[in-house]
Amino acid sequence: MRLGEGALARRKRYPDLVIASNRLPVRVLVGKGDFEVSPSVGGLASALRAIRGESVWIGWPGAVIPDSLEPKVTTRLAKDKLVPVYLSADDEEQFYGLVCNETLWPLFHYFSSRLRITPEAWERYVDVNERFAETILEHCGPETRVWVHDFHLMLVPAFLRRRRPDLSVGFFLHTPFPSSEIYRLLPERETLLRGVLGADYVSFQIGDYARHFRSTCLRVLGLDSQPDWLDIASRRVGIGVDPIGIDVGGFREALADPETEELHAQLDEQYRGRRLVLGVERLDYTKGIPQKLLAFERFLERDPSLARTTTMLQVLVPSRLESPEYRLQRDEIELLIARINGRFGQPGITPVEYLHRNISKNGLVALYRRADVMMVTPLRDGMNLVAHEFVLCQSEPGLVGRWRGALLLSEFAGAAQVLPGALLVNPWNVESVVDQLGTALELEPRERRRRLETMTKRVEALDVGRWADGFLTRLTRYSRRDRRRRPPPFVDEALEQKLVGRFARARTRTIVLDYDGTLREIEAHPDLALPTTEIRSVLRGLAVLPSTDVHIVSGRRRRNLEQWFGQLPIYLCAEHGYLARAPGEPWRALVELDLDWMPRIERLLRRVAADVPGAFVERKSCAIAWHYREAEPEYGAWRARELLNDLQQQLAGEPAEVLVGHRVVEVRARGVDKGLYVRSLFPDGKKPARSFVMGLGDDRTDHDLLEALPSGSIAGHVGGLLPSATADGAVRQHVRIVGPGEVRALLRSLAGAFSDESG
Repeated sequence: MRLGEGALARRKRYPDLVIASNRLPVRVLVGKGDFEVSPSVGGLASALRAIRGESVWIGWPGAVIPDSLEPKVTTRLAKDKLVPVYLSADDEEQFYGLVCNETLWPLFHYFSSRLRITPEAWERYVDVNERFAETILEHCGPETRVWVHDFHLMLVPAFLRRRRPDLSVGFFLHTPFPSSEIYRLLPERETLLRGVLGADYVSFQIGDYARHFRSTCLRVLGLDSQPDWLDIASRRVGIGVDPIGIDVGGFREALADPETEELHAQLDEQYRGRRLVLGVERLDYTKGIPQKLLAFERFLERDPSLARTTTMLQVLVPSRLESPEYRLQRDEIELLIARINGRFGQPGITPVEYLHRNISKNGLVALYRRADVMMVTPLRDGMNLVAHEFVLCQSEPGLVGRWRGALLLSEFAGAAQVLPGALLVNPWNVESVVDQLGTALELEPRERRRRLETMTKRVEALDVGRWADGFLTRLTRYSRRDRRRRPPPFVDEALEQKLVGRFARARTRTIVLDYDGTLREIEAHPDLALPTTEIRSVLRGLAVLPSTDVHIVSGRRRRNLEQWFGQLPIYLCAEHGYLARAPGEPWRALVELDLDWMPRIERLLRRVAADVPGAFVERKSCAIAWHYREAEPEYGAWRARELLNDLQQQLAGEPAEVLVGHRVVEVRARGVDKGLYVRSLFPDGKKPARSFVMGLGDDRTDHDLLEALPSGSIAGHVGGLLPSATADGAVRQHVRIVGPGEVRALLRSLAGAFSDESG
């Protein structure tokens, strides 16, 4: 930091909230040497415009801005608390066109047949996300919250976390999140997930998308989760559901506008004696417009006379006019409309009317009020706020035509899960859509009102202001919770040198190590996790040092430890602290146990293992383990949770307890844990004077080991293991180590540095 920057930073007023999305809520239109700014049309822009307050919004201005105009555009946008991220034409093509629109958009909407993967464009996606993160950081103070939106910026949370670990970051996905089978088609699937998991809180439109995300984290990253959180790299990330809504107040203002009333009166006159079926969509293949038109054609085929009493009005909001593919879609839609009108139209009667243009808000509200049926039938949609808008405009008190319409809604729209009064349809099933359209048109007035009243309450409850407040409240809660759980530091080069110095200067040295996940990487099957030559060499190098004791404390059976390490001058402890032996001495039990419960529990575990392909049972002296590392991850985790419930009932009153480890459920005798063995090393509970004591572990079974270390010891948490609250008052130095490879490197440094010191 340059001289004076600190004082400057203290004086600068930072916003409470920074919003980041691909596009700003305005569009900059560039002319000859000048520009103009106009509001954007879109769900996110409309939603957040109502709650912006003192926030700063960062995004692309919607056009390639010449270098000469950038300073002027920046100054003009700053008046509205907007901060541009400028993209070149090449950025727009590769980041936005190729990765966002041709890879992520089709994939997240289940259109894998339209998926186009361009590896060289991926680097541009990374670069643009990094530039967004840099711009965000320029506007973040100590208390600023950052709200990142949608699939365009999935790497931004991780970039922010890397630079500012203390920053409060939330991520909201507006689109669907696909099932793991679809998501895994992405070559960069792990990178995107880890990018999103840089946030403190990750939220989705509906529960299905959150469930798919958790399932994908399990299958792709191997991360177990709870319904509302998961742990990654010693951080807890909240996972939530926050269905977006509309600006209820803004639409009510539009409903009360005299211009809207005048437009509604014109529509009422225009469609007098006719029933109006309305569709309002942006031009996109996910919206199911051809399928909707085919259903209306079939509706008229069943009874051609309905063409004289029923009109469909399809409003198509222009989108991506420069795209040849989208022009082909428009051509397909217009040909379908022409065919229907050619088949069923008559002089003065046009069964399908078509508008391909933007419509004012007042005009749209008037259409919603006049419609008898609103058809919202996307093939896949994150939410679809058109459904919400229609419901609200149909139910406003005091308006002529109140409770007139019915909502026909695709079951593949997120709105289907939040609007319980809609008539749901599968847009791929044309006959079913036709049946439901007939039902919607013939609904009794009382039933129409009942359904609309039910949906109106939901729309009001999901007002965009409440949506934003709810998201930000949960973001704050998870951010504070994670700050309270502030993890210990990773062992970097500087910290490693400090540990090495303490090790070399100590009179005596005690190192206590877990095996699986600490010394050795986890394998799909425990039998594959054999100690390497490197591991044996590292252990021997430490054990031969004077006044140095090395202890392996594992859940493994004594047979495994004896076979692997019996020839080394180290101490071994098997089965989570039940059996132990000093170098060259026989094994001994540390405690007497009642094991009458074991045969019954073994039968239960073997029965469950037989039902889960890939699961197996391991019997030990005082414990039985049910492993599911090789099982299908999600099914295995589900059966593990079910097994835990069964075991709680089976073990009531028994001297046994359940341990949950990495893809393993283990039942062991009560009173046996790794801490039992560690405490036996320090009978008075104190660390010897001028001694070096360090324990390392990676999963929940190692909490007992680390918590039994005396005050002044080093407690090393490997991988994602988080330190638990200590109730014994001991003061330990907690550190984190990335993984087994880094553990072995640290142990080599300890042994090597001691040799250097001695020499």
